[in-house]
Order: sequence, then C-alpha cells, then structure tokens
Amino acid sequence: MNLTNDGLTIFQARYALRDDLGQVIETPEQAVYRISRAAASAEKDRQEYWACEFSRLISELWFVPSTPIWANMGKPGSMQQPAACFVLRIEDNLQSMYQTLLESAMIAKYGGGLGYNFSEIRPKGDIIRSTKGRASGPVELIRLYNCSAAMIAQGGIRRGAYMGILDCTHPDIIEFIECKLQGELDNFNLSVGITDQFMHTLAKDGDWTLSFGGEARRIIPARLLWEKIVDSAWACGEPGLIFLDHIQAGNPIPGQVINATNPCGEQPLSPGESCLLGSINLARMMNESQSDIHWERLAYTAQTAVRFLDDLVDVGEYPFSFIKERSMATRKIGVGIMGLHDLLIKLGLPYDSLEGRRHSARLMAFIAEQVEYATSELGREKGNFPLWERSSFSASKQPRRNASCLTIAPTGTISILAGVEGYGIEPIFAVAYRRTYLQEGQPHRLNVFSPLFLAACKKQGVEAAVLHEAANRGTCQEVEGIPASIQRLFKGAREIDAYDHLGMQVALQKWVDNAISKTINLPASTPASTISDLYQRAWKEGLKGITVFREGSRAGIIEIGG
Repeated sequence: MNLTNDGLTIFQARYALRDDLGQVIETPEQAVYRISRAAASAEKDRQEYWACEFSRLISELWFVPSTPIWANMGKPGSMQQPAACFVLRIEDNLQSMYQTLLESAMIAKYGGGLGYNFSEIRPKGDIIRSTKGRASGPVELIRLYNCSAAMIAQGGIRRGAYMGILDCTHPDIIEFIECKLQGELDNFNLSVGITDQFMHTLAKDGDWTLSFGGEARRIIPARLLWEKIVDSAWACGEPGLIFLDHIQAGNPIPGQVINATNPCGEQPLSPGESCLLGSINLARMMNESQSDIHWERLAYTAQTAVRFLDDLVDVGEYPFSFIKERSMATRKIGVGIMGLHDLLIKLGLPYDSLEGRRHSARLMAFIAEQVEYATSELGREKGNFPLWERSSFSASKQPRRNASCLTIAPTGTISILAGVEGYGIEPIFAVAYRRTYLQEGQPHRLNVFSPLFLAACKKQGVEAAVLHEAANRGTCQEVEGIPASIQRLFKGAREIDAYDHLGMQVALQKWVDNAISKTINLPASTPASTISDLYQRAWKEGLKGITVFREGSRAGIIEIGG
C-alpha cells in the first residue's frame, strides 16, 4: 500500500495487530489480506479469488472499509465485529434504561457508534407509579449515557460516540434543545426529530401541542420552538434536525418504523439493526490520460464493494443475538464516497459551482446504478434479504440482497489513512491546518498542507514566499501571487457559501437511499436567520437531516493556518 506518513501513523495507532506488550506486529499489506480473507470466507466457492479481488480493491485504496472492519476483522482473540452503525431502543422503565446502557457499552467497546430516540421516556417530574417518585426525564438519562461513553475507549480506538434524538412533540423538548448550551454532553450529538406536520404548522405560524402517551401537556407557538432550535444551533452548533417523515418515506421496510440514526446522522436504522460501512475513494478514480473519471474502475469498485460488505454481514460477530437477528433480516450496508473535492479539483471544477454539483450528481447516479446492479445480482446468486417480501422491492419482484446500500459517512479517520483531503463529500478544510486526534487517550496533532494545492502551485511556478504566506494564513484566498484559477478551486470549508454546501448535499441525496453526513459551515458573523432559512430549505428539498457549524461557536479539532 502506498500510504502517506500520516496514513501510516493512523494505521499503526488504530488498526494494526499488536502483541501482548502492545507492539505493532502487522504491516498495512498484512492487514489488508487479513480483512480480505475474513470477508471472502463467507463465499462458498472461489474464496481465494475473492480474497485477492478484495485485497486489490483495498490495497489500491480504491475502496476503504470503515474503522471497525480494520480494527476487528480477522484479528485472533477479537470479536469479529465489522459494523459501524447501531440503533437501540430505550423503553420507559429502569430495566430497559440500564440494559440498553450495558448493550451500548459492549457495542462501543468494539467500535460501534450508537443512536437512540429518547421520546419514549416520560417527561421530567412525571409520577412514577411503582415508587411514587418523580421521573428524571430524557435529558437526565442522556447525561447518564454520556458519562458511560466517557469511560469507554470505543474499540480501544476512540471515545464512545452517540446520537440522541427527541421528537418535536415531547414535553421536555425545550430542555433538550438547550442542554448543550453550557458545553456538556460532549460524547453526544443531538438532533430534534421534526415532522412534516410541525413544518406546516410553523409555516402557518400556528400553535404546537407537546404531548406524551397521547395526552396533551402544553401548547406553545410553533415559532417559539423553532426559534429555540435555531438560537441553540447558532450558539453551539446543536441541535441538528432529523426529518422523521422523510426518513420513513425512504424506509425500504415500511412496517419497521425508523426514528433514529447513527451518531453522524448518515444511517437511519430501526431498533436493533446495525450497518457496515466503507467508502469509494474518488481521489483514485481519475483517468489522468483522458482528464476524466475512470468509469470502468469506478464500476468495478462499486460492485466489488457491495460483495465485500455483504460477505462481512455473514462472517461478522454480533454483540447480542437480537442485533444479529435484526441485522441479518435486512442485511443493510453502506457504500459511500470520500475525496469528492479531490476529484473535482483534478477535473478543474470548483466545489461551489453549478457545474461541480451537476458533475457530482452524475457521478453519484452512476455509483447508485452500479450498486443497485450488484445487490440485485447477489440477490439472484445468494438469495434476497429475509424481509424482502415485506419490503418495497417485492411489488416489482426485483431481486435484492440488501435492504439499503448507499450511505455517505464523514470518513474522518479513513480519509487520513488513504491520504484524501476532502472527507466524505465535504470540501477540504483549508489549504493548511492542524488536526487533533486521540491515540490511547492522548491528543496528537497532524499538520496538513494540501498536497493538491502544492502540486497546482508548483505547476504554475508559485514562489516559496507566497506558499509560506498561504500556510500561515491557512488560505490562498486574496494571497498575492496565487493565480485566480487556483484560488477558485481551493476554497476551504469555511470559505464556501452555506447555500453551496447545502446544494451539494441536496444534489447527492437524490441518489443515496440512506442519508448523508454533511456539515454546513458558517462564518462567525452568520445571523440566526440564515440558520433558520437553511433548516427550512433542507426540509423543502427532501433531505433526511441537516447539521450546521458556525465558526467559533465551540472548540473544534481543527486549527486553521499557523
């Protein structure tokens, strides 16, 4: 494998096999063979052939599996747990709360991220019939789960990561919206579950009923609730929004309600389900000789990735039997992408241009077509997923191995491994920045000076003093001596207009059956009214969720320039 120094550092810190003394005893090439053979063991015929095909795919960095696959699969003495995403149900009783907490700890131990909808938990102050005491409410329960997450090194790799969702009808929704304003709950992402009914009520400037168990508890102006959401998002970047009706409309098995996602929001799941992830590296999909996308390579990569992830559904071990049962019933996988901005730069297309979005949508449509073909062929070869007859695919008699197939994840760690500058579908952070990551509980820094930017500047003869200036500022915008054509291509996340960020997410969501993890970056000067408009547009455009981050609203892991 042709890894960068940073990629090798990440591999050794997080993925490599170690001896009893904690020393690395595995090369990247050996790790690729380890996980490829693990996946291929699910094949009844030609196991060695598929192990070689999977190895080629990953060694060339055309496709990069998610962290749990690298960290767990094929390692002796380790649970063979390949899934990155889980959703669990929490019922309104003490046994369920603590049983789910235990299940969460075990899942996080092996690298899984978890999501929950806390709307079943009775409001704060409600009478508990069995003890005549008062309920603590969902926010206090989230605090308990957050404390547990802080104690767990996720898969021995990172802290636990959770998503907490509360529906917009819950009586404690305002406390939920405002609970992160004081900087607590740093292991949780929070999102409000928004319904179409609420958005229509908001548009009419009507009143909104907060209820629990079918009983109305309070009536407030819908506008008040919306302003609370927007003001908190402006102040600290949370809560995001999850559009519950949009998610349910895209649910391939309508009888199994989906009201929660994994921590970053890209994978909606019903309770007890899990999903495996991996990403196509678009930075490696350029046909340099023709200055175009290498369509044949992309088709091969997408189709082979589906088989790789589907095989891991069979050979993977599950933390609990109910998770195995529900995951095997739908066989959900998430083939995603990373390095979109890298590819656009190579094609000479600005990320924040109409042409860039159109090209990206065309690319995603092609990937969706290849993935659809692959899961249909696997359905014919190996059989449909068990709940196929209850799915939206049965009416057309369409064979299908996996209930859902496409998910665009953040790809933070695996992007560093692969040497990719644009994580997921995000633009590059900046031309120069420092990123902090955790290794064995301690923060470590990676210094990044965009290789693509350096190559473009070298090609046009930009002087070293000019590059020093760009490195110090962390931007090439308005740096004298940087050609305008380079400045146009190398806008960082904070330099791209919020509506262009949103436009890219909208363009790609049309071709993704699950969802997309995407952050709408905003300048510090952004007013709350812009966030309100972005949130409403996201709903109108049919997105399944949205997250914003206003510069300076909270401490981040990225330092620009310097």
